[in-house]
This record gives sequence, C-alpha cells and structure tokens, in this order.
Amino acid sequence: FNNSAMSSSDLESMLKHALGRIDSLERQHEGTKTLMECEVRALREDIVSLEGENKAIKASVKQEINALRDDIGALKSENEALEWSLHRLASKVQEGWEYPVAIQPDEYWQNKGYDDYDIHGLRGFLGGLKDAVSQLEHGVFESVLISHANRDEDLMPHWNALFRSFEHINPYDAGVRLVIHSIDLNEEIMRQICHHIRYKNISRVYFAHTEFTNMQAAISELGEAMKSPKLKYLDWFGNSIYNTEDMTLFTQALSQSNAVDKLKFTSNGNENAQALLAGVDFSTYKLLHFCGNDLQTNGRTDIPDLIASNPPLEELDLCQNRLNDDDAVLIAQSLGGNTRLRLLNVRWNNIQKKGMRALYEAVNDTSTLNALSDGNHSCRLEGLSDDFDLDTTNLQGGSDAGLCDNRMIKIHELMMERYCDGDGNVPHLNTEMRGENAVLLAPFVMESVVRRHDAFRKRYDESSACSLGLLYELVKDWKMAELFSFR
Repeated sequence: FNNSAMSSSDLESMLKHALGRIDSLERQHEGTKTLMECEVRALREDIVSLEGENKAIKASVKQEINALRDDIGALKSENEALEWSLHRLASKVQEGWEYPVAIQPDEYWQNKGYDDYDIHGLRGFLGGLKDAVSQLEHGVFESVLISHANRDEDLMPHWNALFRSFEHINPYDAGVRLVIHSIDLNEEIMRQICHHIRYKNISRVYFAHTEFTNMQAAISELGEAMKSPKLKYLDWFGNSIYNTEDMTLFTQALSQSNAVDKLKFTSNGNENAQALLAGVDFSTYKLLHFCGNDLQTNGRTDIPDLIASNPPLEELDLCQNRLNDDDAVLIAQSLGGNTRLRLLNVRWNNIQKKGMRALYEAVNDTSTLNALSDGNHSCRLEGLSDDFDLDTTNLQGGSDAGLCDNRMIKIHELMMERYCDGDGNVPHLNTEMRGENAVLLAPFVMESVVRRHDAFRKRYDESSACSLGLLYELVKDWKMAELFSFR
C-alpha cells in the first residue's frame, strides 16, 4: 500500500513537472512566435521602406534627367537667339540707321493747343518710341515701354514705325515685354497691338491706366491676342470694366489662352475680380495677383478651393482687399494640403485676430511637435499682424529653403525655445508621445536633434551650445531607463 501511495505521489510530481515544462515550452514558443512576428513585421516594414526609397530615387533621377534635358533645350534656344541677334545687329550696323519718321518741334504741338505738361509727356512718348524702334530693328531689345499719349492722328506714323519694327522681334529668345501705360488707344491701334501680340514673340503684356475708345472691341482684340502660344504673362492694372457684358467677354478672352500662366488683375474693382475668380479656370496658373480690388468674397470659396487643389500656383497676392476672418480661416484650412504655393500675401485686408491666428497656425502651429510637423512648410506667409510674427521663420526658412528644410528649421526652433525658456522639452515630450511604444521613438528624436543641429549650423553658422544642452537634457531625463530595459 505504501509503495502504491509513493508511486502515485511520484507520478503526480512527474505529471506536474511535465505540465510545468509544457507550459514553459508554450510560453517560450509564444515568445519566439512573438519575436518572429516582430522580426517579420520589421522586415516587411524595411521592405516597404526600401521600396519607397527606391521609388523616390527613381523619381529623383527622372526629375534630374528631365531637368538636364530642359537645360539642354534652354541652351539651344539661347544659342539660336544669340545667333539671330548678332546677325540682325551686324546687318543694321552695316546699313546705318535713322528713325524713319520726322519728330515735330515743340512749337508744332503748341500750335495744335498742347500745353507744356502735355508736350513734356509727348516728348517722353516719342523719345521712348524712337529708342524702342531702334533697338527692335537691331534685334537687341527686351522691353518696349510706351506711355503718355493721346489719340492724335499726327502720332499714327510713329505708331506705324513701331508696328513695322515688331517684324524684327527675335523669334527664338524669351520674348519681348510690352508695356502700354497711360495711353489713349483707338480701335485701329489696339487692333495692331493685339495682332502683333498674337503672331510675334511677345511674352509679357502690361496694360496700365489705359483708355479705350471702345472697350468691347478692345477686349475682343485682346481675346485674339490671348491665343498666342508665346504669351505667358498678362498685367491688367487700373483698366476698369464698367458693364457685365464686357467683363464676361474679358473672362472669355482670358479663358482662350492655353499659354498664359501668370496674371496680375489689380485695381479693377470688386465685382470684376469676383467675376474673374468665378469665370476663369486658374488650375494651371503659377502666379496670380488680385491686389487692390476691394475684393469681398461674400462667402464664395473660389480662393480656398483653388489653394486646396494644390495647383502649380507659386505666388498669390491678395493684399489691399476686404477679406475677413471667415475667408482667412478657409484659406488657412486649404493650406494644409498644399505643397506648391511659395508666397501668400494677405496684407491690408479686414482680417482680425481670429483669422490671423488661423493663418499663423496653418504654417507655424507650435502647440505640439506633431501639430507643427503636420503644418504647411512650403508657403511664405506675409501680412500678419505683429502679434503673429513670422518674420524670423520667413527669414530663416522661407519659400526658397524647401519643404523639408523649413520643417526642420521650425521644429529645431521650437525645441530650442522650450529648452531656453526653462521648462525644457521633457514635459512636452511626455505629454505628446504617450503609450507603450513611445520609448521606441527616443533614439530617433535624439538622432534628429543632432541631424537638425548639424544642418542648422551649416546653413546659419550658429553656436552649438544650445543644441548640446538640448541633447543632454534628453539623454539625462527622457526615456533612458525604459530604453535600457530592452534586451
């Protein structure tokens, strides 16, 4: 009986030992399984990361190849333009040159009733016209400025001399800039101007404070000019359009261009600016200026919708309008998904503290590191009040620094500011990075401090004392014990 009892006790002990061993093996198996799953997950993440890096490298190489091709094309075009200009210059030097129209003396214009002020302006007009004709015929002129003239028939021969000289515009270079300023234009002169814009290499056109004898006819001619594949830039400044039909015709004229990607529509009135925003597709434009129009959106979202679509638009000037806080909030929200806009000017509007704060936080939300990192880092914002100063950020980063550099600069500045203010970064990091896996971020945060400091010092040649103190703070007080508990 005793032998039987001892045998049963031994068996029970052996069974418990076996069960304990099995349990240990199961735990070991689960640990091994978990470790393997972590390693597999890490390998998959590495593969995804490598695939992403590979795609990025391919995209970068493709961009570099395209950029090199563009540079080669630009050099070829520049060479053709130089050859053409030299040929024209040499031929004109051999010929000798005289302005083809007689310039009447001041007495002639006085006898026609011109006062001294008008004659002074007329002298400037004729002198500028003569220089333009000379240099155009020699093939070396890049800009034609015609200003301050009325609709006198005696000036027509001078206009015709200018139009004939347009035949000598270099067809290969970047194009001529044509400025029409404070001129009274009849239908015939406007028709001739637009004809040459349409068929010659005129790339930039400015109409400023221009008086048209027939606005509708002038806009119709402009519509034909806008079909030019060479025309890239239109400036329509202070040429108020006074009826809805003419403004509709203007939006149609602008819509006819497939080449214009830069527009300045300034000092033309609220209703005209609204009509333009509502009636023209600006999705391919690189520059838009709507300055000085007293623009009120009245709840329309054309501007924030355009920004949110992340078009090629690089510069947007909205200064001297009547945008309010609601407009500013919508624009701030639209900046969140935009990576292409480089400059936004909202100076001299009706934007108050609420709108200013929204715009400020869209590009520099320092409430947390994540909020700052997720903000817009490509846009230079101008026109905020002194309470929302972005001058330091704009000067140190700005649109030319690039998205990654701007983000780096802002985060580095925030961490240094927290360090220098006395509270340090550790309380903020503990609040902003919670959870079991927060400790895994510690090495990356510390490494980023060093990397950002190196880049920051290289760019701005600043002292390393603050960054070293910041790194010491993190090593001393943040996540070190938890980090060393890992095996």
